[in-house]
Amino acid sequence: SAALPYEIGHLFAIIAAMSDNLPLLLAQSYRNAMANVAAGVHVITTGGAAGSYGITMTAVTSVTDEPPTLVLCINRKAAIQPILRANGHLCVNVLSAQQQDVAEHFAGITKLTPQERFEQHVWTDGPSGQPQVADALAHLHGRVLQAHDMGSHTVFYVAVEHIHVNSNAEPGLLYF
Repeated sequence: SAALPYEIGHLFAIIAAMSDNLPLLLAQSYRNAMANVAAGVHVITTGGAAGSYGITMTAVTSVTDEPPTLVLCINRKAAIQPILRANGHLCVNVLSAQQQDVAEHFAGITKLTPQERFEQHVWTDGPSGQPQVADALAHLHGRVLQAHDMGSHTVFYVAVEHIHVNSNAEPGLLYF
C-alpha cells in the first residue's frame, strides 16, 4: 500500500501531461481524419489595385444558391490575405483532373514566384476583371461580403456574381 500514493501521483502526472498536450493531439487527429475526406481542388485568384495573387485551395464550400454564396477558409498567415481583403473580388477556378500542374504551381510546390505562376498557364480576365485560368471546369467570380477569423484561418463569405461552366465533361481534380 506504500506504493499506492506514488502510483496515483504518477498517474496524475501522466494525466496532467496528456492534458497539456491534448490540444496538439486533438489537432493532429483532426488533420489525420480530414485527410481522408476528398475535396475538390480550386485556384483562387484576385486582381486589382492591391495586385494579383493566387493560391490553391480545397476549403471552398457552397453556402446557399439563393443568393449564390461561397465560403473560403484561408490561413491567416497566407500571403493572399491582405491582397484579397484590399481587392475585395476574386475568382474561384474549379480545376479539372488535367490541371494538376496548375494546382501545384499555385500551391507553391514548384517554387515559382507568385508572378511566374501566372506566366505558366493561359489566363484571361473574367467578367469581374479577375484572372481566370483557361479550361477550368468552372469560374465563379464574386466579391467578399464578410470575413471572420476562426482559429488559424479566416472564413470569407463570397457573393457569387458571375458564373461560367465549361462544357467539357472532364472529371474534377480531387485531393485526399
